[in-house]
Amino acid sequence: MDGLYCHYTRYSAVVKTLRGARKWGFSTLTRWKRILCLALCLCVLCGIAVADASAASPLPITFSTTGNVYQYAVKGKDPDTVTYGTKTSAAAAGSGTAALSGRSISVGLDTGDSKNFKLCYKEIPVTVTVPANTTYTVALKFELKGTYTRSNRKATAKASFQVVYLGDASAAEKTTVFYPYKTSGNTIKTTIGGSDANTNIVQITMDDATTVSRSATKSFDFVNTTGKTKDITKYFGVWIAGNYGKTYSNQATAKCTVTPASYLVTFDPNGGRVSPTSTAVTIGKKYGPLPTPNRYGYNFDGWYTEKIGGKDKEVTETDVVGTNPPTTLYAHWTAKKCLVALDANGGKIDTTSGQVNTKNYTATYGSKYNFLPTPIRTGGYNFDGWYTEKTGGTKVTSDTTVTTTKTHILYAHWSLTPAKAPTNVVLTMDKTSVYGAEFSRRVSSASTNDYTTTYTWYACDDEDGKNGKPLTDENGNPTDPKNPTAGTHYYYVMVTATRKDNGLQASTKSNVACITVTKATPTISTKPTAATLDLAKGNTLAASTLTGGTAKNNNARPSINVAGRFVWKDATVKPPLGWGQYAVVFQPNDTANYEPTETTVRVQVTCSHKFGAWSAGRRTCTVCGEVETRYNTVTITWGELAYTYTDGAWNPATHDYDIGGGWAPNRKDGDVITVQNEGANEVRVQFQYTQTNTAISGSFANSEGHGIYSAIEMPVSGTQTVRLCLTGRPDKALNNAKIGSVTVRLERGY
Repeated sequence: MDGLYCHYTRYSAVVKTLRGARKWGFSTLTRWKRILCLALCLCVLCGIAVADASAASPLPITFSTTGNVYQYAVKGKDPDTVTYGTKTSAAAAGSGTAALSGRSISVGLDTGDSKNFKLCYKEIPVTVTVPANTTYTVALKFELKGTYTRSNRKATAKASFQVVYLGDASAAEKTTVFYPYKTSGNTIKTTIGGSDANTNIVQITMDDATTVSRSATKSFDFVNTTGKTKDITKYFGVWIAGNYGKTYSNQATAKCTVTPASYLVTFDPNGGRVSPTSTAVTIGKKYGPLPTPNRYGYNFDGWYTEKIGGKDKEVTETDVVGTNPPTTLYAHWTAKKCLVALDANGGKIDTTSGQVNTKNYTATYGSKYNFLPTPIRTGGYNFDGWYTEKTGGTKVTSDTTVTTTKTHILYAHWSLTPAKAPTNVVLTMDKTSVYGAEFSRRVSSASTNDYTTTYTWYACDDEDGKNGKPLTDENGNPTDPKNPTAGTHYYYVMVTATRKDNGLQASTKSNVACITVTKATPTISTKPTAATLDLAKGNTLAASTLTGGTAKNNNARPSINVAGRFVWKDATVKPPLGWGQYAVVFQPNDTANYEPTETTVRVQVTCSHKFGAWSAGRRTCTVCGEVETRYNTVTITWGELAYTYTDGAWNPATHDYDIGGGWAPNRKDGDVITVQNEGANEVRVQFQYTQTNTAISGSFANSEGHGIYSAIEMPVSGTQTVRLCLTGRPDKALNNAKIGSVTVRLERGY
């Protein structure tokens, strides 16, 4: 049948002969029930220990001893529920205490001595002071100890002890029903503020006069997302519960101890800067990621337990926190080196190998230049000192501190016959330009054969030459204006005349020239590509990612790429199915020097379909109208089809068995066959039984017991259930023998 898929499994009926009776069947299944008897008694000391003066400072943790101790008592039998904050008929003789000593809190509970169900409960608020935008992970060790006594050994007499995490709100603030003592079989369940699996830290249930203990360590995150320091509180509960009794009494006592394993380590940048300034560490675990500080002029050497020295006391991320961790880690630094070039500037520097014009040596940032040689120069020159510039600059002595890490030159300055300043100095340049484009500039001045002329460009604030600064390249060398930014710029030139005989100089400042640079508009050299959109999802252009594309500044020679990104001009547009062109804007990163520009990009829109309901094996997309068809599906579920035959009572008069026996399935509904039509069309179903044992016949009946002798028409989503009925007496003893087979035939309906 085209388009019809039949899922089926064929089973055979099986019979088994039992000795001692004329009965056929399978062996019986025995179920075992597990009985859990837990006897627990606890003492829990809940406290956070204080580190001594030599140990690391613990996290800023505080405990509260405030709050009530709640007792409950129910007379007669176990309660199903007890609402938090209420008491029942019998008086509660239990008691509870909480005391703070140093940085330890002790909580003690006692159910008292009564013949009633009893519960005592105490809440422990734990508060951590957390800096702004910081998360402290606090590891707490809960040690639970308890004792339970009773007057006799009734199996129903039990006590339950528990430490519970309540979350960020106290139990009194919760609306959840408090189930202090619930009996399920022989297992005692106790819950507060939620399920046992989610809230229990330590739980013990006991029914014997025994002292027991149990501990658990858990970590809790105290998260501060605000911009200032905040106290964050989490709540824990300690409780004990004792069973009731009519002829005996019981008493349970408990204490809880909580010890923090987390400590606060502060980072001292030791002259630098660091963020964060502290972190929480846990004893027995690795320090984890440590921040990297920064300090100008220095290389970071690592974190140490000593501010200076202590090279054997470095702390790394993989180190394990000891029982006495440091309170502060100090950054260690090594000053950077720089190359200093000494330029005798026409003179000679005396060395052991002779006299040279220049000499290089290494200086240390933050230290003094130390010994600077005194150069010599013939021809009547006097040494005036070492300077940062060949002319002008700042004087440097042996006691001057090195303030840069870059390679720099110190020039010898000399005194001799003064030089004459240049005359007729004129600066001319273009008044307008575009960012990235070249523009003309020229400096003219009068000169003589006795001098050399150099030009130093300056940028200034206005036409008066205010705040003039020399133009230098990336290496600190003087240069002329190179690609000034968009806006209005003022320049002047310092023309320096240097005597050829002794190198003495005199300078003349040119006039101030002004140039206005306009923003450049990039040219789109390569368009970006757009990701395909899904019509069924109602996507706008915002869902289509733009990839690639380049823009260039063609004003520059050669042209240069412009950094930026492509975005949709109107990202809210919902394109129709198919291809379309849509506006894209190139947004340069450098908005100060570039204007945005537009182009168009092709976008393909497809449809992932939102189909409606199936009808006659077809369904239609409600978005684009595409039609989808499917095949029929039929599922057959088989019973065990295993039977047992039983004769009736023996009649000595007729020498035969009376009516009363017959065939029966070994399991309930083991004779049932179910057919489900999960397709889109009607299906015709026919059931057939084939004999293997000729003495035994089979037939089918519906759920009302009516026989089924022909094919059944099943509608869409229809279900047909039938039973296989066996007749006939076995002609021999059978044991797990096959007596027949069942076939289910499926055809397309009409």
